[in-house]
Amino acid sequence: MKRFSIFRSGRHTASSGTALEFSDNQLRQAVAAYDPALHEAPIVVGHPKDNHPAYGWVKGISFDESTHEIVAEPHQVDSDFSEMVGAGLL
Repeated sequence: MKRFSIFRSGRHTASSGTALEFSDNQLRQAVAAYDPALHEAPIVVGHPKDNHPAYGWVKGISFDESTHEIVAEPHQVDSDFSEMVGAGLL
């Protein structure tokens, strides 16, 4: 599975309806703070409360200066899940 975007700077609306603004610098700080040795983020469908099932893991993240996005580097991805993503089913 190839790298994928997980968050972009700019205005986002929370589920409560509150509008929040995220700067490039805040995203760079989030990238610097990510440490998979402390907690490796699971790759899940949607935002389930318990983060299950995990179809893979995020081994690292980076900030793409040209697109203003945080990009995830996946690994240990379930092959069936990867095929469904590649086919545009998820």
